[in-house]
Amino acid sequence: MATFRKTKFGWQAQVARKVGGETVRKAQTFKSKREAQVWAQEFEVGLSSGTTSNDSLASVFDRYARERSRGKKGERWEVIRLARFKRDIANGRPLGNYTIGEISRADLVAWRDTRLGEVQPASVKREMNLLKHVFVTAVDEWELIPTNPMAKVKRPPSGRRRKRRVLPDEIEKVSAALDLGSEPWVSEKQITGAAFLFAIETAMRSGEILNMRNRDITGSVVRPPETKNEHARHVPMTVRAVEILNKVRNGIEDADAHPFAIDSDSCDSRFRLAVVKAKVDDLHFHDSRHEGITRLAKRLEILDLARVTGHRNLNELLTYYEASGDELAERLNASTSSDEIK
Repeated sequence: MATFRKTKFGWQAQVARKVGGETVRKAQTFKSKREAQVWAQEFEVGLSSGTTSNDSLASVFDRYARERSRGKKGERWEVIRLARFKRDIANGRPLGNYTIGEISRADLVAWRDTRLGEVQPASVKREMNLLKHVFVTAVDEWELIPTNPMAKVKRPPSGRRRKRRVLPDEIEKVSAALDLGSEPWVSEKQITGAAFLFAIETAMRSGEILNMRNRDITGSVVRPPETKNEHARHVPMTVRAVEILNKVRNGIEDADAHPFAIDSDSCDSRFRLAVVKAKVDDLHFHDSRHEGITRLAKRLEILDLARVTGHRNLNELLTYYEASGDELAERLNASTSSDEIK
């Protein structure tokens, strides 16, 4: 049964119906009560008859990429992921071959379980967030289907978090593989190596380092132009970080110039090849952030460290702090005076 109420914006129609054991609620505002009544009646009839769109999921994913992903900070990842959704298998069929009206919760559970056999749970969670929002948009804005089939698909439990540090000998091996032993640092391999070393010194993300321009640097401080959580922050540089920066700049002071002049895809590819060449097992560029934060924690108070790294939640910061028991014991004994021992 629909209900109607007068608001300062017009007449709002509210519909609540049981469909397939689930309550579907929908509200929309119109200029006149008559328009609201017509809409509510048509919507209820559509729910009763099970009317849904015959649009393929492939076309829905394409529409979302055009209309919703565009302009987002993570646009590139979303567009790539949406294209991949079309090929992902659910119960023996590519998702893109389903119509949005026929895809079921069971199909999406099968898709989730298949993906869990291919990638880590954290990746599946990110993909589920995007897929869920596609269906939310299809229900609430495009009105292609009455209910969201992803609504009750359970997210996988979190996997064990990565605790990888970067060892000194690994830094030397990767640096050698990226030709940092010769100067000036001008090749893509050398710029990749410089970015890796700079990340260890500053705990900055690779995207922040590669997007950085000379105008974002003042003295020994970097103001990352684009951060993951979009909160501005100032990153102090160590003496070593300044030295690395000056080497990769090669005297170029143009305000718009990128000191680390390489795109993210090339940097990622160069780094992966270097790790293989250096015969270092299971090392990712992002491990430099774990290493950098753990090193900075020895020099900065926790709140100062959080401001440098951009973490507004200290629990999130702890996921990157990887000091070993031996390091903690060394720091404890170094800070203990002879009077305290007595």
